[in-house]
Amino acid sequence: RMNVRKLRNISSDEFSQINILLKKLSPKAPDISQERLDSLIDKESFSLFVTEEEATITGMLTLTRCDTLAKSKYWIEDVVVDPAFRGKGAGRALIQTAISHVKREEEHCVIYLTSNPSRVEARTLYRSEGFEEYETGVFRIKI
Repeated sequence: RMNVRKLRNISSDEFSQINILLKKLSPKAPDISQERLDSLIDKESFSLFVTEEEATITGMLTLTRCDTLAKSKYWIEDVVVDPAFRGKGAGRALIQTAISHVKREEEHCVIYLTSNPSRVEARTLYRSEGFEEYETGVFRIKI
C-alpha cells in the first residue's frame, strides 16, 4: 500500500510542491499563501493528506469536517495526483486514508465529495471505494 501521511508542519519545499499540485488540479487556481496553509493545518476540522515518493509529494487530498446541529459532515476536496505518478495507487490510498480517519473520529456520519463528470478515472475510483452519486441540486454564490 502506498504511504500516506497527514501534513502537520509544512516545510517551504512541501509548500511549493502543494502549490504545484494545486495547478495540476486547476490551472487557474491561485497559489495558496504560506499563512493560509499554516492556518488551515492548525484547524482540528482540517486535514491535508499526501502521498510521497523520494521526498516528492505525488498526490494530496484535503478532508474537512463541518459541524451542524444534527451531525458532523465531512468533505473531501483537492484530490489530485501528479500525472507522472498516476496508476500507482496514490489516489486510492488517499481516499482510503480519509475514510479510515473519519471512521476513527465519528461513529455515524457521511463523507461527501464532488467530481466533475469529465474526470472519468476519478469517478470510477470513488465508486469503487463505495461512494454513490447523490441526487442533489448544489447551489452556490460567488462573493
